[in-house]
Amino acid sequence: MIGLCTSHPNPDMWFPEEQESRGRPSRSAHQRMVESALKAIAICTQCPIRAQCLTDGMREENIEHGIWGGMLAGDRIILARSRRSGTIREQAIAFAEGVKAWQSIG
Repeated sequence: MIGLCTSHPNPDMWFPEEQESRGRPSRSAHQRMVESALKAIAICTQCPIRAQCLTDGMREENIEHGIWGGMLAGDRIILARSRRSGTIREQAIAFAEGVKAWQSIG
């Protein structure tokens, strides 16, 4: 069985933070990243391999990047209790918190 993201026409949607990774994104770029993340998460909720995907996303080499099993990198980092000061993990957590904030007003 394969994930719904595998056959999606825009697989980059599961890596929104990678699309605009140079410096701080503009407001419109950030909005696109959030919208992309929310769309990917919505697709994940219907995926038949969501649990396995989340397990894969918790692996050290995957935890800092992308949406796995419907969870943002920041959410997985918090879940794993592996937050490190001064690393990309803080940025991932901030992005996850921003998506949640955007979702609550949208």
